[in-house]
Amino acid sequence: SSIEKRHPYNLEYRVVTADGEIRWVHERGQALFNTDGNVTCLDGVIIDISGLKAVQEAFRLSEAKLRTLIDTIPDLVWLKDSDGIYLSCNRRFEQFFGSKEEQIVGKTDYDFVDQELADFFRENDQVAMARNGPSTNEEEITFAEDNHQEILETIKTPMYDAAGELIGVLGIGRDI
Repeated sequence: SSIEKRHPYNLEYRVVTADGEIRWVHERGQALFNTDGNVTCLDGVIIDISGLKAVQEAFRLSEAKLRTLIDTIPDLVWLKDSDGIYLSCNRRFEQFFGSKEEQIVGKTDYDFVDQELADFFRENDQVAMARNGPSTNEEEITFAEDNHQEILETIKTPMYDAAGELIGVLGIGRDI
């Protein structure tokens, strides 16, 4: 009988080796069927990806620690791209806008505060980027979460990737 159908698959799973060690593997292949519709064999490759999984887990743990640190800081912390679009923020900053990070990312100040304040924020972002270094200013803000006001000392610093390309502006606002 001839081989008729092929069903490709990709799987990741753990295996226990003969000496009892647990390893992660990636299996990629296809099931081959005969004309009667029965599987005749599996054709593919299995690759040990335990090292990759270890690196991914270490990265996940490192990222979780960093996120916990940033969320624990009592200051407002945020990152915008060079066009003023939010890339990230901490929990304290969420309280300022009264929205979760998922609702802030991808938007600008103009989506959350009045135009005059948004213009002020944008101008200070541009000063920091043009200065190619930290820029400090004071600003009075009202928290959307509970309408209390704070005067912040805000430091905005241009942030670059490993290749030296501008990512955007990192901001930290401290209640003074």
